[in-house]
Amino acid sequence: MRRSVLIISGLTLTALAPLATAHHGFATHYYPDQYITIEGTVKQFDFVNPHAILYIDATNDSGEPVVYVCALQARTQLVRRGVSDDLFAVGDPIRVDGFAARRDPYGCEFGTSYFADGTSFTMRSQEGRTVFADNEPRPVQAGGSGSIFGNWIRPTLYGPAGGGSMGSGVDSITTAGQAAQAAFDPIAGNPVIRCEGGSPLRNWGAPGLATRITQVNSEIFIYHESMDVTRTVHMSLNEHPTDVEPTDMGHSIGRFEDGSLVIDSAAFAAGVLGFSTVHTADMTMTERLTVKPDTGDLEITWTVHDEAYYAEPIAGGQTLASTNQQIIRYNCIPETL
Repeated sequence: MRRSVLIISGLTLTALAPLATAHHGFATHYYPDQYITIEGTVKQFDFVNPHAILYIDATNDSGEPVVYVCALQARTQLVRRGVSDDLFAVGDPIRVDGFAARRDPYGCEFGTSYFADGTSFTMRSQEGRTVFADNEPRPVQAGGSGSIFGNWIRPTLYGPAGGGSMGSGVDSITTAGQAAQAAFDPIAGNPVIRCEGGSPLRNWGAPGLATRITQVNSEIFIYHESMDVTRTVHMSLNEHPTDVEPTDMGHSIGRFEDGSLVIDSAAFAAGVLGFSTVHTADMTMTERLTVKPDTGDLEITWTVHDEAYYAEPIAGGQTLASTNQQIIRYNCIPETL
């Protein structure tokens, strides 16, 4: 049986991250309290982004042949865990424990697979916690170049990194904002299924995915592996042009203040800031990127203004570590509902 080098024997867990919402939101699509077991043979393994998919030939309670479809982490995240496309071999017998899908009787969120030779691979524990192994992505030693330029990533695949929260202000949602949020479909409206970035905040510190910051002449480029998003920060502009086409990433101008890069963004298309936090086309955003001298980490803080939907600014942040991880193209494949 061909498998990746990353095998976790039995149910021994090397580390547990807090119950996390993946790209789609775990509890939105699966029942956290309905743990199921599937036994059959491997039909197909799609090693893709935004989620790898395992197809299992099995039978239902009536003895009829069915195909179960179980979602795993994104290909890029799995690669950084040491997984390759030969984790599952077509035709091999397999048992998978996972979480039942809310809308598909033969869908699941992958938990643990058990192979014929007695080994196993765990992605999510029965308690719903994401498991990451000893070869999770590690940053280079702290105290790097002191520059914002380079590659950055969360210190752990799913663990906290000095922030990463949407922050304060979300609870100040207005009546108009509440109506828009109630009308928002967290499944059909999720930009991930269309392989779209969604908003700048969705891409800072995406789990297991790196960000590269470079500068060419008077423009700074922020490339997020998540959805292969590239943001351009115009350093030579003092204000936003009036004829900019609105996009989910907006239009960004920047300046350096006391060693920090300050990015002001506007011209957003109305959409979703993160999870189900919706925003109008009048939203503006300020981000400050600072390398912390004591650790060499990159601290990102943001403030979002959208007075129609939120009476107070939304403030939050994320901290990333310098990394020698190479950039992996995401090459997302849109999903069907």
